[in-house]
Amino acid sequence: MKKMFDNPHLAKCLSAVVVAAILLYARPTNAQTANDTVRLLLDLPLLDLPYQSYASRTEGNFLAGYGSPSMKQSLQMTTNLYSAAHFGAKEAFKGMNSPLLRAILTYGTATLFDLLSLQAPLGNAWLHEEYHRAVLTRREVKSANEVNRFPIGQEVIRVYRIADADLERMHDNHRNDWLRLQVAGKEGELHLLQTLQRNDFFYSQKMPHIPLYWLITFATGEYVRSCAKGDFNRIVNEMNDKEGRDILARDFTGPDYTAWAYALFRPEQRYKARGVHPSGVGINRYIKPADLTEEELDYIRKQGRLQWLNFLSPTLFGFSKICLKKSPKGNHYGNFAVRSVLTPFGNDVSVEAWYQSPGYNLFLVLHNYLNRDGFLTGLEMGMVDQPVFKGKLALSPRLMMWRQPENLSFTTTEGQLGGLLGLKARANLGRFNPYFEIEGKTAGWVMGNVFLEENVSVNAGVNVLFR
Repeated sequence: MKKMFDNPHLAKCLSAVVVAAILLYARPTNAQTANDTVRLLLDLPLLDLPYQSYASRTEGNFLAGYGSPSMKQSLQMTTNLYSAAHFGAKEAFKGMNSPLLRAILTYGTATLFDLLSLQAPLGNAWLHEEYHRAVLTRREVKSANEVNRFPIGQEVIRVYRIADADLERMHDNHRNDWLRLQVAGKEGELHLLQTLQRNDFFYSQKMPHIPLYWLITFATGEYVRSCAKGDFNRIVNEMNDKEGRDILARDFTGPDYTAWAYALFRPEQRYKARGVHPSGVGINRYIKPADLTEEELDYIRKQGRLQWLNFLSPTLFGFSKICLKKSPKGNHYGNFAVRSVLTPFGNDVSVEAWYQSPGYNLFLVLHNYLNRDGFLTGLEMGMVDQPVFKGKLALSPRLMMWRQPENLSFTTTEGQLGGLLGLKARANLGRFNPYFEIEGKTAGWVMGNVFLEENVSVNAGVNVLFR
């Protein structure tokens, strides 16, 4: 379920952010030479295996399986939407002589689009629900995304048309996937934020992303914090009354983070122990704040406080890249971001740094994996579009090493070694550039990879570059 942000402070906050962004965008600056500029990058993800084999079985055939895209596919489609819209807003007014008026129109247009697209297909709420659906599809549970019906103005948006028996099978037999399912929506939104930030940095795009950054960061954090408050008791009661005896009209879980905390602290409980739905038909799916113990509510409050860490990045304050050193061959740039992402075992607080020199695009991420009592670490590093064969091919390798909680347990103090190795190769043919990517991992959680067990995935598609 996605709760649409209705905090009365949103309008004031967003207005202040837009004004600040306009002033930053309009300020006079000394021109800095970008090492490589891709004004717009679109990613057309055509194939993602073995995920699409699960989608094919879930939806009935291979083509129908595209109706339940993988995490990577839905992420790229939403990234394309916002990148193209913000690029269009920037290009539409770039010829204006007044820097202030140009900034007002550019950011005003981008912000209006961001608000209108929140509850539209391919927008942020759609991505949130598709990350939920990808976890369901991995276990061959058929579902539907209510955003595809344009639920404009609704307080909550559902992933629905799911049988109780399918949820019971997943809950009782695939415990870690069930826990990941509850928080996958937030994972998707923060993955979008990371992707836009990285693209803006490495490709020197200077996109008007700042209002969207704040919308995502503020809304995802507020959703976590609100799940420990009493207002969700009312929302759940209203949902149960409205949906009545219609099982397929029900969301898969109700408030995401009450269900997550409930499952974290009750690992042995069976799904049917939730009792009968208030209508008398089916299982009572939704967990209200009133159903949680004080310890469980405190854990949600703690995670809500940790969400403020997601504001710790210069990108949210108008600095997409920071010049570290000037050189005749090209400048050296850097930037960073902090993220707090919820996981099947608790959360991952990561600090990531980006670096660009005349010859290299590099990133480094320090992961801090926390469950109830433990603290473990991981390291991630990679390169972006490293040219080889005289620039005819661009390689993007990625390496991760970690110690995550053993069996992704919330309560263990033991660590389990694991890692990931991936490589993307893209042909540089001009505007349309096919790519192939392979990624192998051990058991463990990785943002944007639906598989918690050992897995090797391959995907292919086309990058469309506008320089």
